[in-house]
Amino acid sequence: MKKPKINGAKLQLGPVSVTSGAEAPSRMAILLWGPATCGKTTFAATAPGDKLWLSFGDQEHVSVMHRKDVLVANLSEMSVSDLFKHAQSDNPFGLDTFLSENENVETIVADSMTAIAFRALQHSVTKGIGGGKGFTPSMESPGVGAYGGRNAIVLEVVTGLLRVTAKHGVHIILTAHEGDPINRIENGKELIDYISIMLGGQLVNNMTWRLSEICICRKRRTVIGNGRIALRATRLRKPMKTRMFTSKGDPEFILSYDADLPDDAKSQMTIAGWFDAWRSTNGVKLAVPGVSHTKKGSK
Repeated sequence: MKKPKINGAKLQLGPVSVTSGAEAPSRMAILLWGPATCGKTTFAATAPGDKLWLSFGDQEHVSVMHRKDVLVANLSEMSVSDLFKHAQSDNPFGLDTFLSENENVETIVADSMTAIAFRALQHSVTKGIGGGKGFTPSMESPGVGAYGGRNAIVLEVVTGLLRVTAKHGVHIILTAHEGDPINRIENGKELIDYISIMLGGQLVNNMTWRLSEICICRKRRTVIGNGRIALRATRLRKPMKTRMFTSKGDPEFILSYDADLPDDAKSQMTIAGWFDAWRSTNGVKLAVPGVSHTKKGSK
């Protein structure tokens, strides 16, 4: 039986073309999470090209609205019912049409998923999801059904955003806040088990596999203006993953980025710079940038 020649061959798998050889990455789907004021929003603005900012939380976009490469869609002022009427559609917020008419936009930023999740819970409670005899869902006591409704709504919104951005070959960055510690009891003592994204356990598990990069942004206590980025689980925080950087070495590095300086200033680290470097290798993983910073006992 003859084996097909791979190099240079034009192969087809049903309706899909089959390619061989190195192919440069075309886009990123990133979840950037961390505690409040750690710099998630300003660093997300270093993504490639002109950016459309989908601002779901009150004043989420203020720190980047001065940038000439940022267009802001302030969705935080919409009512909950109107928000999800547009968000849960085949063309969320008319994004498909917008990207067709504005080919200069290279990145969509959804800021933040935590705000979307909170409003989705409000929507579930308003619709009475999970209610029954003797129980009416409320924001103080939503119930399991309302939380499940929230998760389903957020997943539908994220799936729509990923689908449309993939269709147009543009990047998408989702931001989210760090949640409260999950504790465990060991030998009669309460210890921190792990710290994760402020989205809810099942929602985190169902959403993160759809993304190419998940990293946490944190402040660095000793250096003003610099933060830290972790690419893999570290310091009790999870989940993280990366397709862009190697898994060798420390999972965390110092982020050299000052939002008060231009993105092209000397020594600035940017998401656009990392993506350009990754593309130039045709998808071969990059070395972890900068100087590693890991100290035993540091939290």
